[in-house]
This record gives sequence, C-alpha cells and structure tokens, in this order.
Amino acid sequence: MSDPLCVLAAGYLAYFVRFDTMRMNGVYGVALLFLVITTMAASVVLRVYDQPLGERPISQYCCVAAAWSMAFAMMIALAYLLKASELYSRGWVSLTFCLGLAFLALVRQLAVVALQDLRRRGIGMQRCLLIGATDAGIHMAREAEANLGLGMKITAYVKTPYDHGVPLGVPSAGSLKHIEEILGRGQWDQVLLALPVSANRAISYVLDRMDEHVMTVKFVPDMLGRKLINHRMEDCAGVPVVTLRESPLLGHAWILKAIEDRVVAGLILVMISPVMLLLAVGVKLSSPGPVLYRQHRVGLDGKEFEMLKFRSMPVDMERGKAVQWGSAQTKTTTRFGRFIRQTSLDELPQFLNVLRGDMSIVGPRPERPMFVEKFKSQINGYMHKHLVKAGITGWAQINGWRGDTDLVKRIEHDIYYINHWSLGFDLRIIFLTIFKGFVHSEGKPSPALQLPEAPLTTVEPVAEEPL
Repeated sequence: MSDPLCVLAAGYLAYFVRFDTMRMNGVYGVALLFLVITTMAASVVLRVYDQPLGERPISQYCCVAAAWSMAFAMMIALAYLLKASELYSRGWVSLTFCLGLAFLALVRQLAVVALQDLRRRGIGMQRCLLIGATDAGIHMAREAEANLGLGMKITAYVKTPYDHGVPLGVPSAGSLKHIEEILGRGQWDQVLLALPVSANRAISYVLDRMDEHVMTVKFVPDMLGRKLINHRMEDCAGVPVVTLRESPLLGHAWILKAIEDRVVAGLILVMISPVMLLLAVGVKLSSPGPVLYRQHRVGLDGKEFEMLKFRSMPVDMERGKAVQWGSAQTKTTTRFGRFIRQTSLDELPQFLNVLRGDMSIVGPRPERPMFVEKFKSQINGYMHKHLVKAGITGWAQINGWRGDTDLVKRIEHDIYYINHWSLGFDLRIIFLTIFKGFVHSEGKPSPALQLPEAPLTTVEPVAEEPL
C-alpha cells in the first residue's frame, strides 16, 4: 500500500521543487497516475511482494529498483511514441525518478526496522510446537531463533522415535505418546510436524489427535541435504502434491525470460557490432582460418547445441588429442586469442545463440557433453543446472567462479540462481557483469575440486568445427 503513496509523494515533491507550486498541471497528473499503475504492475511481474518483509532485504531493494526503472522506461517510451515528451520538464522527470527510488527503499527499511522491533517484544510472533527433532526440525528451530523475519517462536518440542538430536535452547514438552495431553494445554498457535515421510503412521496419529484442536499445522519433511529446486505445495485434482524439483521458468515466467533474452541480446548486438567487427579482423590477422568456431555444449533439458565463439586457437588444435577439463593454461592460443580469452571477448558471438534460442543472457555456463557425463556422477546436483537454459553470464561468474575454478562452488551458485530466479535477479546479474564478469585470470585450477575416480580427459573427436 505504501508504494503508490511513495510514487505520488515523489512526483509532487519534484513538481514543487521544479515549479514552486503544488497545483500540478493535468499533463503531469496523467504521467504520475501512469507511473503508479505501471510501478504496481512491474512489482507484481518482478515478484517484489512475494518475499516476506525482512528476508533478503538487499535482493528486495534490487527488485524494487528494477520495477521502478521498468515503470519509468515505459513512461518515457510512451511519451516518445505519442510525441508528448516535449510537454514534460526533464528536471521533473529526473528528480521524480531519484526521489521515488529513495522513498521506496526508505519506506521498506523503516518497515523492516519496525517489524523487527515489534517481534523482539513478542508482538506478531507465532508460538510454535515442534513435533520431532529430525535434522529438518533442528534446523527449523535454529533458523526461527536467529531470524525474526520468520515470525516464529518455537517454545517447546515433542520427542519422537525419529529424533536425531535435541534443539538447542528449546525445552521438551513430553513424548509423542502424550501428544493429546500436550495439545490440550493450548499454549501454541502453530504446530510444526517435523517427521520423515516414511513415518506415515506417526503422522496420521498426530493429525487424528489434532482434529479436536484449532491450530495451524505445517508439515516439515526431513529432506535436509537434498537439493530441492523450485519446490512448492500445490493441489492436483484434489490431492496435495509436493513438487520437489522443477524449473522456475514455466508459463508466464518462460515468456518473460524469452522476451528479456531477445530484447537484451538484440540491443547489445547493435551496440557491440563495431567491436565484433574489430575482433573478427584481429582473429583473421592473428592466424589463418575461420573467424568463428562452433563447439557442442549441453544446455536446457540436457540437450546439445552448438555454441559460437571467436576462434582463439590455431585451426584443428584439438583434433585427435585428449581433451582435459580445466586445462586453460596448457592450451595453445594465438597472441590475440589469449587476449580475447582473458577478457571474455571471445564469447560475444554467443549473443547470436541467445537470439536463436539456444542460450540465455543469464544462466549456468554450459559444458561439453563428455565432461557432463563424468561430472553428473561425481558432483552432487550437477544435472540440476540443466533445468534452465545455459547462459553467457551467471551468478557464479560474477562471484568469481569462472574459468578454472572450483566446479562444486560453481554448481552451488548455479542452483542458488535457479531457486531464486526472477526478472529483477537477472537484471542485477547483467548489471554486475559489467564490473565483475569479464576480466579473469586463466590457469588457476582450484584444489577444492578433487574428482579422483575418473580422469577428466577424453580422446573423443571433439575438434572445433569452423563456420
């Protein structure tokens, strides 16, 4: 509810500063109303309101900034198309943008501070009874104590035969066989049922005993340590179904991602076309052979595609030789090829892959098929990254996990990206790539990646195929 008020306050304050009056001209009023509507719509599309207030505040601020910027871009584009841009003061437009961004962030920060203060006093906290000290139950108790944003206070737990330990600082209310007596005390607003899925008899026993009590019941399955991707609960033909692993890019999200990729890739290709022309000339002059080459990589749903790059090595350098993962330092490159590899300029043709639909602007980096076959059995959750399209840049790359670095850490970052995908997150990664995603040093393999069971080499025919 505060967002429309922030937009209106920013517009009126900017108008007062610019024109020294609060009696706004009707033309400006129409623009301000348009901003209110588009800001709310963009916030819904970018899932600004999906996260509970107080959780991951930096991510929320980035999403708010993206929504506000999108609304402003739509207003400016509409004014241009209607040839009405001359009716508005550039000073008012610029000041409204800056003030709106500040107000939206400030109101959220004040709300988070106020909410945390209330919860420290015990106001708005749900009193919870934890049934089962499984790994998931103990983790839930620890997180509820450390994160007031969850709004939960676990005041007691019930011992069960499936316990793996004791929740630190949480007193015991008794054992499972005394659950009727425990529930009869009426001291709790919510019950967290933290039992393994296999304990169906114990789960049914507890639910039967709770039929006579008015309490919220939440099931906390003991799946800690499992890599859950975009997990959620849904109703399917009247049957509750728990989705444990699924791509976040389905339905409208897939359409938004496709539009984002085509628009951004098209704009970037127009801007960098002179640079690509110079790079093509440099590749051609550095060694005989084609300017581009294609290489088979694994992308969405584990399917192969041909990834484009500027050629950095002499022609047929890998033909008939063993190919080893993480051997960037030993690969023979041309002098110009070494430069474009270290600055990631050799990857610019992949924007053509994005327009073709093989890749995305943001996503996990793709790997060669023979290495995917090896890694999928040696790195837990490796294949999960193929739930989305491969990307030119990604969350792992802007955090320093690119080139010959720890592959396990890279997969962890890729899975984090898939679990937290949003349009605002994509825009944030694209923006940070400008500062963190290009220049990197080659030939520094991480000692953390130790996969001793099989050598990461192959003698399969993987020669670079010239276009």
